[in-house]
Amino acid sequence: MKRFFPILIVLSVNLLYAQNVLQDRVYSPLIKTAKLESVSSKIILPILNINQSEGLLLSFDELDEQTNRYEYTFIHCNSDWTQSSLQPSDYIEGFETAMIENYANSFNTIQRFVHYEQAIPNSTTRLTKSGNYILKVFKEGEPEQVVLTKRFYCIDKQCETAASVMQAREPSLRNTHQEIDVRVLSLSGLTFDSPHQRIKVLVQQNGREDTKRFLPLSEERATELVYNFRKENIFEGGSVFRIFDFTSLRSRSAFVENIDYIGGENIVRLRQEEPRGRSPFVSRSDIKGQYYVRNDIDDNEALCSDYAWVYFYLPMPLDLEGNFYAIGEMSEWRYSRQNMFTFDNRLNQYVLKMLLKQGYYNYQILYLPHGDTAGQYQKVEGNHSETPNRYNVFVYYREPGNDYDSFIGYQSVEYH
Repeated sequence: MKRFFPILIVLSVNLLYAQNVLQDRVYSPLIKTAKLESVSSKIILPILNINQSEGLLLSFDELDEQTNRYEYTFIHCNSDWTQSSLQPSDYIEGFETAMIENYANSFNTIQRFVHYEQAIPNSTTRLTKSGNYILKVFKEGEPEQVVLTKRFYCIDKQCETAASVMQAREPSLRNTHQEIDVRVLSLSGLTFDSPHQRIKVLVQQNGREDTKRFLPLSEERATELVYNFRKENIFEGGSVFRIFDFTSLRSRSAFVENIDYIGGENIVRLRQEEPRGRSPFVSRSDIKGQYYVRNDIDDNEALCSDYAWVYFYLPMPLDLEGNFYAIGEMSEWRYSRQNMFTFDNRLNQYVLKMLLKQGYYNYQILYLPHGDTAGQYQKVEGNHSETPNRYNVFVYYREPGNDYDSFIGYQSVEYH
């Protein structure tokens, strides 16, 4: 079979990899479909329990037939993802860096790639402190040549959280926004001494990083903290996620207009998007912005699922005040040129193309005004208080005498 490779421009390595090491990012243009998932469930966040052996699985593809050698290490972070004061020897038991040993070449695919996997923890490395972590992957012997970083969490449970989601209590926001109230209850004799300084409660809607926020404390008791009735507890409702499925490259599924093989590449064109900003709420099951890799030919999803250029079409007039982005796990929940729509004067609409691996995908189209850091639902998706969003609640604790944040509580709650 004739082999094809995308033409990619590699920037100066030192310039490219020196940036934002503590973000959830892929820095090499050859690396695709990077995931860090719970072994037990692909629908929950990558969270390790410090007292249990069940772990995570790192996986990614490199669009090359040549196998490269990669190492990985861990960086302990505070609740705001700044690097903590701990040294690797303070939180890593075993080797501070280790090799990724599991890899294999794809087969029966147009796009050739090498698939890499690594279980965490393992016999080589174990983590001993709770907190936020960065998994950093880099070229063998060259720790500055970072190819990807993934965020994950290590919990030492010392509290229970009781979170509830409802329509916003504010009358003017009742139909468009949701409110989450949180109570934190002590376990294992933990006392809430100086909770304003030592306890931090953070809430995240679905997988979005741009709307994460720390909640202000409303009321404190000896073994219970209450976080409610504040503006920080209120989130835009948004709409259910958009869906497309190109498990098959031979037959069209819902939301796929056409599938072609052109110039040695798979081309998948989605049906034209429908702006929903003024539409009533429509219920539909989704997977909260995530994606699953799979194909209809072989059970070996990792090695036999091919890549395709996926085209998105958004019939919106040219907007000079901001940009539109396809947001979800497939875009690392980020706003970048790789997932930004551009206006096509010939088609008189916005177009985006992304190189994606076969599977089932969720995403939303958000509008980001120039100069803003948080995307908006209203222009394309609309806002509805009925939307079944998932909220992740994180509780951090800075023990007396420590200058780093421990991760002591977590809850995932959905609004139905």
